[in-house]
Amino acid sequence: MPKIGFDARRAFLNQSGLGNYSREVIRSILEFYPTYKTFLYTPDTSKIFRDVFKEPNVRLKRPKRNRKQRFESSVKPLNPIQAYQWRNIEIVKSIIYRKMDVYHGLSNELPKRIDHFMGAKVVTIHDVIFKVYPDDYPRFDRYTYNRRTLHAVKKADVIVCPSAFAANSLNMYYRVDPNKIEVIHPSIQSIFFKEAPERQAIQRFTSQWGIKKSYILCVGDIRPRKNQQKVVEAMSLLKSLDIQLVLVGRSSGTYIQSIKSFIQQENLEEKIVWLNSVSTHDLPLLFYGAQALVYPSVIEGYGLPIAEALLCKLPVLTTQDSSMEEIGGNKINYVKANDVQGIADFIQSVVDTPSSFAYSLTKEEQWHFSAERQAKELNSLYKRLI
Repeated sequence: MPKIGFDARRAFLNQSGLGNYSREVIRSILEFYPTYKTFLYTPDTSKIFRDVFKEPNVRLKRPKRNRKQRFESSVKPLNPIQAYQWRNIEIVKSIIYRKMDVYHGLSNELPKRIDHFMGAKVVTIHDVIFKVYPDDYPRFDRYTYNRRTLHAVKKADVIVCPSAFAANSLNMYYRVDPNKIEVIHPSIQSIFFKEAPERQAIQRFTSQWGIKKSYILCVGDIRPRKNQQKVVEAMSLLKSLDIQLVLVGRSSGTYIQSIKSFIQQENLEEKIVWLNSVSTHDLPLLFYGAQALVYPSVIEGYGLPIAEALLCKLPVLTTQDSSMEEIGGNKINYVKANDVQGIADFIQSVVDTPSSFAYSLTKEEQWHFSAERQAKELNSLYKRLI
């Protein structure tokens, strides 16, 4: 039975983004290729990913707290020195001792001592946005991400990228051998493959969150490169239109204050609804209830909300650059990132003639977003390396 180790820290400790990706990769391998003996390395666990413990071929590996407790559940968070030792030394000792065939770092990094491991070394590098759009990151974060990326691209046997755009960006900034890069699109959470929720369930959910009218959905952390300001500006051109904008995402810093100041200045308070976060279980309710998704991000390694909207047959407007066209193809609509009037025109058209935006996905197109497809491509990669 081949053995594979995963960096599962994000799977257990992050609710979105890299956490979703890590959980989907691990779940897909466990479901479709249960012959792997799977080891999950994480400094701690949480309720987010508890269902994985039911799988017979899963082994959970956590930091030792003292010599008698080798891999016991943590009582206190690791201090910075302990975290460094765990991530860069203890994991490597473990995968060597257990004679792992493959170790896969799922979130842009590999342990420092990974070159002592003789098995296959795989890393997923989701993007290098800190290079392309540096203003969105503090200086220390840019420094840290750059060091980790340099190490990962040097030590990995194969680098998995979520899109051709991400692969090209990585190659541009780090001059990676293209033969070392494998593009494997992420899968979408299985809850989006279920039948559409009932209208009553959608109405209960939206009224619970103060959504009183038809609405346009905009999903993503509130930060400059996500470009939500332009959608809010578009709403200021549509004051007479009986529709709301629902912004979903964590927020901090001065960018959110800039948006709120504009909303107050333009008297848009009744047209904007803020949702800090929505549970995975409720996400389809939010998508199916919307008139359209506007995803104005300037740059993405892979825009998951676009794929989620496609599975919900939701009209989508996004930007013309980065990975978005790779995901949406000719099913969705595009504008320049700073085209406020273009965004407003799209929203107006969706409200006036919704039928003109109707489309459907073939079974093959749906399968492309599935966990089965992702697992098949990853398994093919692992088998080639073992």
